[in-house]
Amino acid sequence: MENRTEVTEFILLGLTDALELQVPLFILLTLIYLINVAGNLGMIVLILVDSRLHTPMYLFLSNLSLVDIGYSSAVIPTVMAGLLLGNQVISYNACAAQMFFFAGFATVENLLLASMAYDRFIAVCKPLHYTTTMTTSVCACLTIGCYVCGFMNASIHTGETFSLSFHLSNVVHHFFCDVPAVMALSSSDRHVNELVLVYVATFQVVFALLVISVSYVFIFITVLKMRSAAGYQKALSTCASHFTAVSIFYGTVIFMYLQPSSSHSMDTDKIASVFYTMVIPMLNPVVYSLRNKEVKSAFQSIAVDHRVEHGDDHSIKHRCEFVCVHGMTGMWLQSDEIDKGEDCKEGSLKFWGYGTFHDYSQVIVMENVSEVTEFVLVGLTDALELQIPLFIIFTVIYLITLVGNLGMVLLILLDARLHTPMYFFLSNLSLVDCVYASAVTPKVMVGFLTGDKIISYNACAAQMFFFAAFATTGSFFLASMAFDRHAAVCKPLHYTTTMTSTTCVLLAAASYVCGLLQSCVHISFTFHLSFCHSNVVNHFFCDIPPLLALSCSDIYINEIVLFTLAAFDIFFTLLVIFNSYVFIFIAILRMHSAEGKKKAFSTCASHLTTVSIFYGTIIFMYLQPSSSHSMDTDKMASVFYTMVIPMLNPLVYSLRNKEVKSAFKKVVRKVKSSLDLLC
Repeated sequence: MENRTEVTEFILLGLTDALELQVPLFILLTLIYLINVAGNLGMIVLILVDSRLHTPMYLFLSNLSLVDIGYSSAVIPTVMAGLLLGNQVISYNACAAQMFFFAGFATVENLLLASMAYDRFIAVCKPLHYTTTMTTSVCACLTIGCYVCGFMNASIHTGETFSLSFHLSNVVHHFFCDVPAVMALSSSDRHVNELVLVYVATFQVVFALLVISVSYVFIFITVLKMRSAAGYQKALSTCASHFTAVSIFYGTVIFMYLQPSSSHSMDTDKIASVFYTMVIPMLNPVVYSLRNKEVKSAFQSIAVDHRVEHGDDHSIKHRCEFVCVHGMTGMWLQSDEIDKGEDCKEGSLKFWGYGTFHDYSQVIVMENVSEVTEFVLVGLTDALELQIPLFIIFTVIYLITLVGNLGMVLLILLDARLHTPMYFFLSNLSLVDCVYASAVTPKVMVGFLTGDKIISYNACAAQMFFFAAFATTGSFFLASMAFDRHAAVCKPLHYTTTMTSTTCVLLAAASYVCGLLQSCVHISFTFHLSFCHSNVVNHFFCDIPPLLALSCSDIYINEIVLFTLAAFDIFFTLLVIFNSYVFIFIAILRMHSAEGKKKAFSTCASHLTTVSIFYGTIIFMYLQPSSSHSMDTDKMASVFYTMVIPMLNPLVYSLRNKEVKSAFKKVVRKVKSSLDLLC
């Protein structure tokens, strides 16, 4: 088969060849997709906006809605385009991307369903321990676990499938690039690939179903012990809805994947696939939430608020809201509906005319407390005898950081032999290290030397902006460098065509754009809060978690945004690094040269050491709720990624490199020659 060309694109057969059904199916799928997106996005917004829905159950539900949008969007738009335009061709890379995102989000949904069942089990069977069991930390860990397992599973399936050769045909008997349909086209021996698919899918499905089954066995036992008929009926209703969706989802998944490819009927599979790619994502908002009184109440609350704001004369009833302060947390409570113009219940706000509140006495909880105009940084230590030694240590570290990184940038610019993608990314990483170290270290040094630990409000915002932007950019550059090494080690013959100047510039630009955009989001969310409790920041720089701890506003949304963005950055970049190094290690094991193996392993060890320190401290700092933060421990961890890592990067990535050493010696010789001429 050496004369057969590799497939560069696939042809999707779609749902049907009947021309008279193309337009009706396009209209139907468009309606399904619009309902799906509107329903799930609406659910996410509703949960974010209404504080009454800030519970573990609705955290999982909002993620389930996001996942539904993700995996249906990976499939439906392509199908719609095929029905409308008749263009059923999909490129090789687009097919791999579609398979990856569909498999990733579908697996995440599978595990989120199990997490929701576990949450319901705790709520029904152990209600007194619910708040201590389903803490923010537990919910965050469960959610992250779902996404990590989902996309690792997708990476395995996509890697196994597209490692095969496709010579026989490029016609996919399906309406999207699903694993069995694409695998059936391969001319390679796919026995191992099929076993991997069956084992991984079986584990995912059996594990999730086991959690769901065990949870509901205990739920039913608890329900049978209930004496309240209303509670009994409500619990059974919730179980019936959940079981309906679970049965449809797992029924189609088991039907599709837990059978050998030889017994597949692709026509039957296509019909089954319609349910879990299009119908289930559309039904989930209805099944899980629209029948829920809390969600209905939240929706009605928003609708009434909108009418009140716009002075709706036709609305004869409005609701009255008031603030009750429990400790330091503000919570909106809803009173009974009242006729327009009447007063609210005693202790709440007055409601007059067309929705204008004129009695604000209950709302201004801290009206006599002025807003913060500056912050006081506690620093690393209060011990006076340590101030000068620490100042000297950090000064040395900062000078080494600047000299090492700026020297690396100049060396790469001056030596033409270093004008390669690897050193292009390295020069950008060095620049990023200089900037985000400079955003933090000088202020710390000033605090040690002069004892002045005050930082203005605007300077604090600027410090946070530059640090967050360039720290995020650095993580994306680490991923880009891993991808570059993967291309160099695993596909050396295609390296120059893969890592072109355009590709490198786009990767670098995307890293900077993502970093700056995320920093803008963090700054806007953090500094729109009110800081009236204290202005003492228990840290040595203006980082997000210690500032959130000072706010007297509701920081739930901020914590969710911080957690979501940090989790995405860390997960995405680690996924790229992990996948790159898996293939690099496979390529190394196939090498016959002992010297080549040693060199490759040495490079990987250095990179993985830095990655481990960087991501270890980031995960430790940001992927935990603020309630469980120990700021003293965080400060020690922060020293590594704000000061130590920028200093080590030139050593880890370049000073052990023969090309850099050679370029450095060449520059030194030139400098010596110039000095000799001057003398």
